[in-house]
Amino acid sequence: MPMNYACAEIDLAAISSNYAMARSTAPESKFMAVIKGDAYGHGIVEVARQLNTADAFGVARLDEAVALRDSGIKTPVTLLEGVLDSGELKTAGYHQIDLVVHSDHQVAMLERESGFNIWLKLETGMHRLGMSISDLSQNLARLKDHKVLGVMGHLASADTNDTSVTEDQLRVLDEATKSLPYAKSLANSAGILGHPDTRADWNRPGLMLYGATPFADLEPLASLRTAMTLTAPVIAINQVSEGDAVGYGGIWTAPADCRIAVIAIGYADGYPREAPMSTPVLIGGQKCMLAGRVSMDMITVELAADDLVRVGDRCVLWGKGLPIEEISRCTGTIPYTLMCGVSKRVSRNYVS
Repeated sequence: MPMNYACAEIDLAAISSNYAMARSTAPESKFMAVIKGDAYGHGIVEVARQLNTADAFGVARLDEAVALRDSGIKTPVTLLEGVLDSGELKTAGYHQIDLVVHSDHQVAMLERESGFNIWLKLETGMHRLGMSISDLSQNLARLKDHKVLGVMGHLASADTNDTSVTEDQLRVLDEATKSLPYAKSLANSAGILGHPDTRADWNRPGLMLYGATPFADLEPLASLRTAMTLTAPVIAINQVSEGDAVGYGGIWTAPADCRIAVIAIGYADGYPREAPMSTPVLIGGQKCMLAGRVSMDMITVELAADDLVRVGDRCVLWGKGLPIEEISRCTGTIPYTLMCGVSKRVSRNYVS
């Protein structure tokens, strides 16, 4: 790897371990591994190949599903947002993609077709995607020429300490499906880990596969293994004097004579520009703090006086030794956005 590149090291064995942990919570259930958004920035094809024992994969967009098929992935793939138009429907049929059906315009398209595997998505309290429960019986009749794999909902607040919304959603789904012979699916990562009653015939782990907590408190979970470690090299070490301003806007000035390390990563790589100067970077196993504003291609950190860091040393921005949850707290975001924000110019190095 060239020394001036940022790199995301992806631990595939960790992803397998996290998937196994999810399965252990409901051994009799089936699991749809959610690998949308390029597997949350980890690489959709590589992760799918690693999780070859998954019962199905969940993706958001048709091109993600097609990429899996073009790569030789035979595992069932579910298009979680369904299709938008007849062209997408034709492509989904050609590639044998299972469809989530959540709206009348999708029902109307499928009413003129036959032979698809479908999930019906109900509005259970998220108020985003989902057909009305009052339309369920009518829609089942309209979709009689397709195979119904199950009925699903999506948890709106399972990441919080307030269980009332989750309990209400579970009650709504149970009531709507109690007389139906179909599988049910409701639990996402937060449901799997924090709300055992939401585990059903099918569960849909997403974020937990990649080793980060899905809960709003952003406390790392010891039961999960970190999958992504984002690193970048030191490309310069500069001596600055007391009072010298570092970086755009001069928002940080040296409190005393010190050394500044320049690290080759910035917001073009997906490192958040909003990261404050209390954000840690791990260099040589020691935490250093940002000094100055994040720029497009570089960040700067203050080194300790006795630090032995050299040009070429690699720094950990998050991952092993520096939990992504800690960086999320510092930057006022969540692990999802950090993972998904790692740009294409950051190389991925797969290890197992």
